[in-house]
Order: sequence, then C-alpha cells, then structure tokens
Amino acid sequence: MKSTFNILISLFLFIGFSACREESEEFYMSAYDVTFDQNGTAQTVTISSSYDWEFDVVSIPSWCRVQPLSGKAGTVEVTLSPEPFTERVPREKQSIKLMYDNMFSILSVSQDMPNNAPSAPELIAPSDNDTGVRTNGLFTWKAASDPDGDTVVYTLMLSPDNGASWNTYHSGTTSCRPSEHLLNGTSYLWKVVSSDPFGGKAESATRSFRTGDGGTYADGEIIRYQTESAGAPKPVHLIIMGDGYTKEDYSEGGRFDSDVDIAVDAFFTPEPFASYRDHFRITAVAVYSQESGATVRKDMTGCPLQNRNTAFHTVFEGGKSTEVTCDKEKAFSYALKVPDVTDEDLQNTTVLMIVNLNVRAGTCLMEKTGRSVSICPAGPTFRNVVSHEGGGHGFGRLLDEYRYYQGSPDPALVAEVNEWRSADPFYGYNISFINDAARVHWAHFIGREGYDAVGLFEGAFMYSKGVWRPEAISCMEEESRLYYNAPSREAIVRRIFKAAGKSSSFSLENFYASDKVKSDNAMVKSSYVEKLIPLAPPVLTNR
Repeated sequence: MKSTFNILISLFLFIGFSACREESEEFYMSAYDVTFDQNGTAQTVTISSSYDWEFDVVSIPSWCRVQPLSGKAGTVEVTLSPEPFTERVPREKQSIKLMYDNMFSILSVSQDMPNNAPSAPELIAPSDNDTGVRTNGLFTWKAASDPDGDTVVYTLMLSPDNGASWNTYHSGTTSCRPSEHLLNGTSYLWKVVSSDPFGGKAESATRSFRTGDGGTYADGEIIRYQTESAGAPKPVHLIIMGDGYTKEDYSEGGRFDSDVDIAVDAFFTPEPFASYRDHFRITAVAVYSQESGATVRKDMTGCPLQNRNTAFHTVFEGGKSTEVTCDKEKAFSYALKVPDVTDEDLQNTTVLMIVNLNVRAGTCLMEKTGRSVSICPAGPTFRNVVSHEGGGHGFGRLLDEYRYYQGSPDPALVAEVNEWRSADPFYGYNISFINDAARVHWAHFIGREGYDAVGLFEGAFMYSKGVWRPEAISCMEEESRLYYNAPSREAIVRRIFKAAGKSSSFSLENFYASDKVKSDNAMVKSSYVEKLIPLAPPVLTNR
C-alpha cells in the first residue's frame, strides 16, 4: 500500500508540474506588480503568449497610460506610464485585467505620491534648560510649513530618562498638554515631529527642562498657560484670574487649573478664535480668596443668598437677574503684574474672571478705551458663558442680540452706541440701526457666495423693533450656540490683528479666504433658550 501511495503522489506531482510548465509557456508576463516612482518614470512589461490578448480598458486607472492595449501571439513589450499628478490624492494599488484564451491575468499598478516633507517645528515653550516647569504645563511651538500645502500634524515627544525611552502625544495644533501629569522634580528631554499625510516627517531640535515640585501656586503667582506661536509683532493677551478660589484650589492640576482648562477650551472652540489661537499669549494669575464662592444678594437657582469674603468682591444680584459685578480696578492691577503687559495692551483684550460658583449668570464690564473684565461663573453653562461674555462682549466688543423688550431702543441708547463707535468703529459690529441692505455696515457680506445666512433681521440689543442683526441666530442671543455671525467674526479678527500689531495687513479678501465656518447650519432657535433669562447686558464705563 505504501509503495502504491508513493507512486500516486509522484504521478500527481508530475502531472501538476507539467501543467504549470505548459501554462507558463503559453502565457508569461515579466512583472505582475508595477510601482511607479515619484517622478512618473515609464516602465516596460514583456508579455510572451501563445494566444492573442487584450487589456480590459475599463479596469485601467484613468491616470495610467498603457500601450499597446492588445497584441498577437508572440512576444510584445507593453509600456506603462502614469499621468502627471493634478491633485494630492494617493495612487494606491489598482488591478488591470488582461484577457487571453477565455482566461485572464492581473497586472497591479500603483505610484508613490510625489511629496516634500514639512519643515521642522521651532520649539517655543518651555525654553531650553528651563526649571520649575509645571507638571501639567502646555508645550508650544511654531507651525511647520509644508511645500505641497498638505495638512501638518504634530507629535510631542517627552523623555524622562535622557532619551532611553519616549512618551508620545499627538496634536493637530501648535500646542499640546500631556494627558497625564509629569513627574515632580524630574529632568526631561522634549522635541516635536511634524508629519504630513504622505509619510513626510521632520524633527525639531531637542530641549531639556526640569519640572517643579507640583505643589501649590503662591498668591499672586503668574502662570504661563500658552506662549504665542504665530510670529506676529506682538502677542494678543488673554489673562485669566479667579475669584472665590482659596489656597487649596491652587495646586497644580487642582480646581482652579481645571476651570482654566475649560475656559480656554471654550474660548477657542468657535471660529474665528480657533483659527487664531496661535496669536494668543494666555496667562493665569493665582489670587487667594479668604472664602469659597461669591456673595449672592437674592436666592437664585444653584445658590441661596449668602455673603462671602473674596479677593475681587464679586457680587451676584440673584433672583431673576443674571447681573454680576466685581472690583474691576483690582482685576486690572493684577493683570498688569503679568510680564510685558501694559495698560495699552489691556485696551485690546479682556480679563477673564472665573468665579467659583455653580450658577448660570455672567456680565462683562466694558470701558470705552477697550479694557474689559468678563465675569463667568463656573456653573452649568460655564463654557457657553465664556463664549458669550469673554469672546463676544469682552474681546469682540459685540452687543447682545436678545429681543427682550417690545418697541425700539431709546434714542439715548442709540446715541451711546454711536458715541462709542466714534472711538472704535467696530464696537457693536453685530447690530445696526439702519434697515438698508446697501448701507448697513455688513453690506459686503450680503449676496456674497457662502454667506447666504447674512441679511437684515429685525430685533437685537434687547429690543424687538428699530434695530437689526445680521443673521437669524448666534451665540450673542443663544449662548449655547458656539457660533459668531459673519460681521462678529470680522470684528474679532480685526481686533486680533490690531492687538498683534498688524492692523495694516488685514484685508477683507484674506478674511473671506480664511473664514472657515461661514454660516450656522442649524439656524432654528432652540426652544430651550426661550426658558432662560438673558445674560445681563454689558456694564459700560465711559473712560
């Protein structure tokens, strides 16, 4: 039995070998997988066939030329060459079908994407050999450029053992905060790798730093949260401080840090702040209060009447009012402790005052000079209030779009707005007292492609008549909608350019080209907002 089995196996192998040899003699290609180089160099494939053959033209990629498309029995050289790239789309492997004698073979083609690597990131903070670095600190660098215009992403690399191992963190922006705290009192190396979608990479220089003890911030300590990376002549300052936070709240990664994280993320989530975040230098100031919370004059949702001894003497009106006040002069005095900040700088930004109280309220204290304090309690709508009060009123100098009263605004209010516009033509840029599409100051948006939402909508500035807003809805009415209308975005970008010392380089054409979110896709007003008391209007000081 064993010998018979061996004979059958030998016969089977002989027949199989003979069939393969006969098939290879009948049809043969010198290559079945062709990869073109980045330069698109043509390649030749030799076909030896006992049969006439032809390519299935439907299976040939549009970017690949094949000549000839068919051939007679014998030996033929086929030339394959790729068309030049016209868009940044990879040419991944595709199969071309070649048919002969009721059979077919597959020839696969692909091409490497012509690609230039991005530039290496330039590190900003922490500086080389820096000490006392926060264990939950933010790392920042300048944006890398890509010769092909590809999107660049970044990998932050940290080593606690002098390069023996590296922890990696990914970011789509020019900053990154590691997902866990760094070790206290530890020396680190750090670097950043820039990458494009097609394998191009570049690595920054390597820096060293040493973390601090991870303990409590001292009263009055200045905490650098983010260093600007846009390369503008001056930084745009965002200065954050808190009221009603006691010494125990100021440990690294503690209550105050956590609330600052939320506020910063909220401030820079909507456009145009998201696109211009790299222009901002963000600084926090630790200010101890004797007691937690804030004074509340009347019972309100989330907190009853109470008196609290706090650093900035924040007071909530309570009851059915969302008005809040604080000692703004003391806030400005602390803001001026931030290195390189002058009173002139404060005229082009806002102090963000976070209050350690779980309520919905908010007020912006605005001055004609441009200084402001945006008071935002860390309550259930904290993020939304930051966008409305901090980004909208405080920085953008926008006005409310609520329709709270019937009728038209008093002539004295109209005169006040016009007076403030004499000092700043972009003050309250999201409202108009002119019902004329050709003369309204946002006329350049009306009818422009992409800005279909822009028009004239009656009702704003707390009144239902006699004043117009540019779009049906925005966060200046419904603060939960993280969207600034088109004129508001223009006003914000103009102020960023002014604060950054590059007003002369602003142009509407560049603004249109850079404007990423041109309309709100959900223009219907939420029924929820109808139930909410409007946030208090800004408190204006004529100085």
